Amino acid sequence: MKKIFFTMLLAIFTLSNLHAYEVTGSNFDKVIHSKRVVLVKFYADWCMPCKLLKPEFEKAKREVGNKALFVEYNVDGDKDILRKYGVQQIPTMILFENGKAVDGVTSVLDAQNLKEWVLGYVPK
Repeated sequence: MKKIFFTMLLAIFTLSNLHAYEVTGSNFDKVIHSKRVVLVKFYADWCMPCKLLKPEFEKAKREVGNKALFVEYNVDGDKDILRKYGVQQIPTMILFENGKAVDGVTSVLDAQNLKEWVLGYVPK
């Protein structure tokens, strides 16, 4: 019985880590101060380019694994974050190291290019 429970728990944990999780204005600063490189995707549910980016973003996240943290921020939320980081169009992706924005793009990248971009900032 214990083995089944732990197998199910591991499966749930693994599945939950396959998708980027959403950050909000209240936890944004804490998340970007992670010890890992953090990629924040600014998006909206109604944005067609954001919908095109979603599967590529998820695939890159799976391929990068725990080397970087992939998160999403819905622009229909707290606008202070958008002003602070100059987000004027979506999708926008910003890479953070130790809480500081180090690079950003405002285009739809395929998973391979997205992965290479993020890994370029991951310490060897």
